[in-house]
Amino acid sequence: MLCLFYGIVTGAGCGVAYMSGSLAVPKYFQHKKIQNLAVGVASAGGGVGSFLFPPIVRYLDNEYGWKGMFMIQGGIALHICAFGLLYRPLPNRDENENPTKKVRRQSSVHVPEPNDWTFLRSAVFHFVSVNNFLFSFGASIIYGHLAAYAQFHLQINKNDAAFLYSVIGISITIAKITQGLVADFHTVHPIFKAINQYILFYTIGGIATAFLLLDAGYAGLVIYCIFFGTSMGANGGSLIPAILMEMFGQNKLSLPYGVVLAEMAIGQTLGAPAAGWMYEKLKNYHYPFIMASVSMLLSALIMIYPRRYLMRPHRENNSIVIDIEVPAVENDKSLEEIEATEATSFIDEKNTNLIQDGLITDPYDSIVSNILKADDIKDVGDQGEALAENTYLMPDDDKNVISNRRRSTDDFPNM
Repeated sequence: MLCLFYGIVTGAGCGVAYMSGSLAVPKYFQHKKIQNLAVGVASAGGGVGSFLFPPIVRYLDNEYGWKGMFMIQGGIALHICAFGLLYRPLPNRDENENPTKKVRRQSSVHVPEPNDWTFLRSAVFHFVSVNNFLFSFGASIIYGHLAAYAQFHLQINKNDAAFLYSVIGISITIAKITQGLVADFHTVHPIFKAINQYILFYTIGGIATAFLLLDAGYAGLVIYCIFFGTSMGANGGSLIPAILMEMFGQNKLSLPYGVVLAEMAIGQTLGAPAAGWMYEKLKNYHYPFIMASVSMLLSALIMIYPRRYLMRPHRENNSIVIDIEVPAVENDKSLEEIEATEATSFIDEKNTNLIQDGLITDPYDSIVSNILKADDIKDVGDQGEALAENTYLMPDDDKNVISNRRRSTDDFPNM
């Protein structure tokens, strides 16, 4: 019963709450320059809990027994529901105050419709999924066996061994906030992009785990927990949502993110038992730690392929921002329809100019293909994600050639 309710039911509830919060926070800050920092701060609460709760749980267990401890933990967990009630739908802007509304629209890569699983055809996405499985597999080995390794292999007392998890927790907290802050500077220089931090910290986790083979004593374990915590910050903070939003757009984040979290959960489920089985057979923790280190390093290595895609030069300048004067919304015409009409007119005008200038001979050739029409534009009212579907500027004889190349997830590089 304990495995059923605490393992499955509690795990499912925490998963739903975590994903809901991870999707809600970016929407509240979607027009802010501190979006990644906001996600990092919100997710840092998990690190605070990892820091505070190990000694609290030990105290509750000693004072009230394991049954009383679980009852109190259940009461604390119910506060998630109370805080969840504080989320409110974002208010619509009052469009009746102004006769016209200047709308800034920025194009982005084409994304699938809600409940559309076509993103699964993207090779880049599957690299991200496998990456999370591998890292979670290795990290769960550390979470599941670090205290036992400290107690039975290094002869460290129980309280000091439990404190190691608190060190990991505070490192996760600091790392998540810092990583989110740095990721918000990606417009300053590409080096700050989420994918670069992601690979860096996963690599740090794998290398640091390899040093567990040195048996450096308690001080060495504390230092290791600091590095491992910074690596775990990249696994559960703002970096994964930022990478997926860059691939698919913010409004279509839920399904890809849900699949990634499922891969992560599978890795967490399998890692610790596999290490336990290996320890029972070999009676040595070095082999499980080698497996954890290799798994983490491999997870970082395979992200080189998605990085090549996300760091392509045209993706740094893959959009244009257009100011469109849109009249006040009338009863018989929605704001989305008006914006779609304006966007189509803009695109047709630009393509006509290109033909007149002799830069292209046909609007459907290799430079400008499949011109968007109003019927093709989806979700224009929400950040204009489908306004031009990967419109970008291409210099050609000192002229800005606007390529309005439609792309779908099929266009992601495939192996």
